[in-house]
Amino acid sequence: MDVTVSELLELFLQSPLVTWVKTWGHFRSGNDDNLAVYMELVDGIILNQIMLQIDPRPTNQRINQHVNNDVNLRIQNLTILVRNIKTFYQEVLQQLIIMNLPNVWLIGKDPLSGKSMEEIKKVLLLVLGCAVQCERKVEFIDRIQQLDIETQAGIVAHIQEVTHNQENVFDLQLLEVPDVAPEELEALSRNMVFHLRRLIDERDERMEGGEDRAACGHQARDGSAAAGSADDEAGEHPAGSGGPVC
Repeated sequence: MDVTVSELLELFLQSPLVTWVKTWGHFRSGNDDNLAVYMELVDGIILNQIMLQIDPRPTNQRINQHVNNDVNLRIQNLTILVRNIKTFYQEVLQQLIIMNLPNVWLIGKDPLSGKSMEEIKKVLLLVLGCAVQCERKVEFIDRIQQLDIETQAGIVAHIQEVTHNQENVFDLQLLEVPDVAPEELEALSRNMVFHLRRLIDERDERMEGGEDRAACGHQARDGSAAAGSADDEAGEHPAGSGGPVC
């Protein structure tokens, strides 16, 4: 049985991550309007405000305060947010985000899909990691402790995803610790090699995709000449040669 959008929204807004975000009190809409609350999240205004409390250094970011369901404005806000999150992890926490970054294009263009909700969860997870490791962490952790026990447990599990899982976020300071156990250092090295290979594979896939698109464009431009030439039919890309399919 297919799950409706309203059911997805209800499940999402009841999650520990969203419950935590609501404690910041930036929402304009009432808690009873699930769609309005969700759209306030995906528009990126509230989350950028939260990040500025966590890290007040970015002072020249122009957040679009009135998105009005404009896809481009939403994407701009989310792009600024993810960039600031990434910068905070790297420059302040000395940590490298290994997990795939949230897909702001997907969220911006199709915010009500289940996949977009998963991407927003990534955003909230990374913001949570910033909050509990920043200079004001005592204040922010105290806010978490005001929630019910079940929600606290869920949030603690999420915190561990970004503070104790080197496959999601890698702590660069571990490389500078002189007394790291050999087996731990070996595990870290294997993990780094694995992710380096993944990045290389992704780079190569993008390059191959770009080459195929360029080849398709070249074929489209020269298509009329190639169609009239018997030599071309048996030439550069005969059937089964592995050339790009345009």
